[in-house]
Amino acid sequence: MEKEKLAYRLLYITGGMVVLTSIFMQQWVLYTKPLVIVSLSILYLVKTKKVQYLVLFTMLLIMIAEILTMKDFIGYFREINSILIVYYCLNMILLWKSLQTIKIQLEKVFTVQMIIAMGLIIYIIYEVADIILPSINENQLYLNLLIVCFISFIGCCYYIYLNSKTIISSSLVVAASCFFIVNIIIALNKLYIYLEIFVLISNVLQIFGQFFLIKFFIEQDDLILENDEYF
Repeated sequence: MEKEKLAYRLLYITGGMVVLTSIFMQQWVLYTKPLVIVSLSILYLVKTKKVQYLVLFTMLLIMIAEILTMKDFIGYFREINSILIVYYCLNMILLWKSLQTIKIQLEKVFTVQMIIAMGLIIYIIYEVADIILPSINENQLYLNLLIVCFISFIGCCYYIYLNSKTIISSSLVVAASCFFIVNIIIALNKLYIYLEIFVLISNVLQIFGQFFLIKFFIEQDDLILENDEYF
């Protein structure tokens, strides 16, 4: 319990540092944000009953992607996209256990909730991609692959959320929603119009997203199938 408290305190401290640097010294976010990823990794090691080293590897990947994004988003565009493609694919592998628990059924995939949610997400991503395309035209293939992997990841998260009856899956949908907003904001901020407030918003949501995703992986074994029918 003492280790858990210390891990949370470390997360609060590093998270606060990211917020402060995002507001007052944005050039320092490059150094403070990786500390949050380290703090979340420590929290995972302290709280989880069974360590999945793939989770820690995904945390390493997102840390590298974050550093490259802050250093030179356009210059490292291919590398960032390649890392994120692997990141989302690995997270879907980690979610496979939950998908097996709740069982994948076509009638549950094509519910009204899933169709509306995924339709809106795909539409927004398509519109944003259309806006930023002139800035990364030569890297369109990498962007398209990332979009496919990201939408697949979001779809897995929402499917698990809609078909399980524990509050555990709510952590997953919060994480997915945070990642969705963060990716949209970063793309617009780096490739279309720069606003300082976007830096703060994206950093805060990124922390929340990573926290709730880690929280889900810690509690994943307690996920329960939802038997209720959806309209």
